[in-house]
Amino acid sequence: MKRKQHHSLQAWRKRRESADAGLVRRPPWDRVKTVWIALLLGMNLLLLAVLGVVHGYDAWLSAQTRAGMDSMLAQKGILCGSSVYHTLETCPQAYTLRMDEEVQEAFTRTLLTGTIDTEAKGSVTAWNGDNGTVEWSSSGEVNAQVRLPAVMEPQDVEQAEEVVYDLLKQAGISVRRDQIETEQNETGYIVTVWQEIRRTELAGCRLQFTIAPENRFTIAGIWCTGTAEPMTIRALKSYSAEQVLLTFVQSQSSVGQIISVQPAYVLSDRSGGRFTAIPCWRFATDNGEYILNILTGEVAETENLGVHSDTGTDDSFREELDSWDDGGSGEPEDTSWEEDADGDTGMEPDTEPDPNDTASPEPENDTGNVWDAEG
Repeated sequence: MKRKQHHSLQAWRKRRESADAGLVRRPPWDRVKTVWIALLLGMNLLLLAVLGVVHGYDAWLSAQTRAGMDSMLAQKGILCGSSVYHTLETCPQAYTLRMDEEVQEAFTRTLLTGTIDTEAKGSVTAWNGDNGTVEWSSSGEVNAQVRLPAVMEPQDVEQAEEVVYDLLKQAGISVRRDQIETEQNETGYIVTVWQEIRRTELAGCRLQFTIAPENRFTIAGIWCTGTAEPMTIRALKSYSAEQVLLTFVQSQSSVGQIISVQPAYVLSDRSGGRFTAIPCWRFATDNGEYILNILTGEVAETENLGVHSDTGTDDSFREELDSWDDGGSGEPEDTSWEEDADGDTGMEPDTEPDPNDTASPEPENDTGNVWDAEG
């Protein structure tokens, strides 16, 4: 009996040892990893929940603001579509430009033939050729009178538009067909080319080609050459679509309906061929079209809009360019707009102008204010 019990006990021990030998024990590090993964998942879920709450609050706040604006517009009896709100949500980017002399010379050589003489007259550079003259000022004004016998004389509106398109293309000025408007009068054709920045209208900047018999061209207008570079304006960081709409409504009591709104730019005239494209909104209403300067809040009818803006001299705003590293990368050099001692917060560079620089505009050649009526 004892021998049987002994054999049974030994058999049980062998089975237990075999079971223990086959059991795989998990190392402690695996448990630590499991705990960390669980913690990370929990944190991600918490962040998603917080993000959802923030977005929900933003949506609620936007809805409340829009409801308040709708109530205010309703009290004034003004109709406004939802597309207007959607468009106004994003402020247009501001840009800076420098005049490109190579483009000016290419434009001149496209028009003039024979020996070309260059003459500097203050802020204006004049080129004289065998077939006419071309003048281009540092403020962007262009005036030319040339005869182009080698160019096909247009016989209809489509041909006149094609002639102007080809001339600009030869000069390295790229435009789209929808930027060109052509009309015919008793003496010939008038072709107007509107300038844009990144497919957005640059208000007041255009070239007008008047084509008379025998291919006599008269060209006049404003055109800014060079590449538009994004810039940072500190005042635009506090942009508010609701405030823009409120400013417009308060300035135009005769408006009964806001049909649409589109971004636009006006030029701020700077010395030395530097320009700043100030972002604006063009409002189409039942009482006409208006442009609102986002920086100053000024509103002007588009038909009374000049070319240049004095927005940069408004003491209520201060702006500065992005800092660029001009380490041979081809990007604009670092220029910051500083506040002068007399309190001027304009956009003049913090360097004194060169008195020998013929590209600097003369005081008597001031081109005026964007909000002043032309003529």
